[in-house]
Amino acid sequence: MEAKALRNPFSEEAWERIRAIVAGIRLAGNQGLAYFLGVLVFFILLQFPLDGLNGILFDALSRLFASRVTDPNIALIAYDDSSSLRYSRELRIPAAEIEKIFDFLVEAQPKYVLLLSTFASNYSPAELGQLSRAFGKLPSTHVGYIDDESLGRTQPASLGLFGRYLPGFISRDTFSYGADSVTRRVMVQVEGIPTVYAKVACEMRGLPVNERCWSSSRYERLGESVQTYIRWKGSSEPFPLYSSSSLAEKKWNPALFKDKIVLIGSTLSSRRVVDFILTPFSREHLKTPALEGAAQGLSTLIRDEGIRKAHRGTNWVLALLTVCVSITLSLFFPPGRAMMLVFAQSFLLLAVGSILLFWSGLWLDLAHPLILAFSGYYLVIPFRLVDEYRKRWHYQEQTELLAELERMKSNFLSLISHDFKTPIARIQGSAELMLSEGTALTERQNKSLRSILKTTDEMTEFVEALLDITRIENNRVPLEMVTRDINSVVRDIVEHKTAYAEEKEIEISLQLEPLFAFKFDGKLIRRVLSNLIENAIKYSGPHTVVTVSSEESQDWVRLSVTDQGPGIAPEDLQKVFMKFYRCENDNTKAVKGTGLGLYLAQYFIELHRGVIELKSELGKGSTFTVVLPVT
Repeated sequence: MEAKALRNPFSEEAWERIRAIVAGIRLAGNQGLAYFLGVLVFFILLQFPLDGLNGILFDALSRLFASRVTDPNIALIAYDDSSSLRYSRELRIPAAEIEKIFDFLVEAQPKYVLLLSTFASNYSPAELGQLSRAFGKLPSTHVGYIDDESLGRTQPASLGLFGRYLPGFISRDTFSYGADSVTRRVMVQVEGIPTVYAKVACEMRGLPVNERCWSSSRYERLGESVQTYIRWKGSSEPFPLYSSSSLAEKKWNPALFKDKIVLIGSTLSSRRVVDFILTPFSREHLKTPALEGAAQGLSTLIRDEGIRKAHRGTNWVLALLTVCVSITLSLFFPPGRAMMLVFAQSFLLLAVGSILLFWSGLWLDLAHPLILAFSGYYLVIPFRLVDEYRKRWHYQEQTELLAELERMKSNFLSLISHDFKTPIARIQGSAELMLSEGTALTERQNKSLRSILKTTDEMTEFVEALLDITRIENNRVPLEMVTRDINSVVRDIVEHKTAYAEEKEIEISLQLEPLFAFKFDGKLIRRVLSNLIENAIKYSGPHTVVTVSSEESQDWVRLSVTDQGPGIAPEDLQKVFMKFYRCENDNTKAVKGTGLGLYLAQYFIELHRGVIELKSELGKGSTFTVVLPVT
């Protein structure tokens, strides 16, 4: 019993469809995994506040887009190093110095005077009495203590500062928001006690000094403390600064301080930890006085232009959207372009953040989105690498297969061509022998033998063309350069083609100029010219002329073959030299050909460092010109 061959139940098209579905499922799985990992990294990254990076970004944007507008309503008086020399380098502001400053300010009548200093144990009862007399001269005086010892303590009764003895701290972010000691915020309320800046700002705005004054979303709460970001006015001394010694000596006109808010403080280099701060504009020590930071914070509160932080939910949505966009870009664009798009996405985030920060006073958390933008890109890279490796392996496999097929094809063509030549030669020899010896042959038999000879000639030419193709693909076409007269080669070819031309009632006209002999490969050039002349005869109609001409132009020889055939369409002019290409129209369909002649002709001419040119017009014929160097 014969075993029946098992038949494949699926066609090749069905298998291709199944493979496409599997590839789509695999691709969708990889994409889904990439998005899942992106969301996972998003949730992990949210566990870290990244205040340090946010602080760096805030500082950078502040330097780029700060308004740099001075505030003429605030003036600063500093007990500096030159002033301390008068008091044997006293580190605190002496009571006598404060009294002299107040004596000067009495004439100016400023709107507010804020003395920022330490009071818990720095002044004796006699000095406190001296200070009380000085404060009594200006009822708008407030004292802001900047030492932790004074926080929550009852003010010295002798000062007479009921409701005006308040904290004067400005936030230094030592343990929060960056932990880098850069002053970015001003305290509004410390453990339930309003700061001196909040009191003055609320009174200036006509609001009570309570929760109502700082209930805006611009203010950030942490337990019983309230603070807000400072809207920095720039780094080039936005507030005028006067030395206390110059005021004590009355070197300035008191009118400079009229109706202004005057802040008095210490700027001693030996007290740098207390008297100087780091700012978004400068992280150099001993450059920015804490007094200036206090003025910046006070100006922000008076104008109610503190910067508010975006809601946590808004930041989360922005971060999640950023990582999803980054993964999408990385999945569907080439790696190089995807990286550029991720950079563009990051710059867009920074641009949007800058606009919201300095036009709307809203601070977005940019640290998480920026990190997630690049994290999304690098999450996709492994998937892209695996996919690229799979594609490369597939392409390599196909390339190796194509190379093997090309080698087999070349071997097959070479083998077949060689094997064809012998039987063709035998057929040709037998036909020629029968024609030469067969005197008793009929006209029909003679015609058949001539047809056999013509066919064998065509087959011989085709076999030679196949062999040439094999040699070309294997780069094995040597040139045998011999000095010869090319006109003699042309005449010999024309002599052999005359019978074919007469059969088609076509005249061949020779217009050859005398030429010097030069080196060329006679066999290859003969094949080129023979092909051009035969094509001209083949595609021309009866009672037409094929003109073959030669001329010398400087270091070049030009050989032209012109016919009066149907011509070649403009769209086919560049294609006729392609391998196996033939123009398909009503005039050429009946003409036999392989489409190899012009391809080989161009190749052989280019081997001689020459060119082959074509000019043709439909209905008016064609001209093929071979240009060869003579040196």
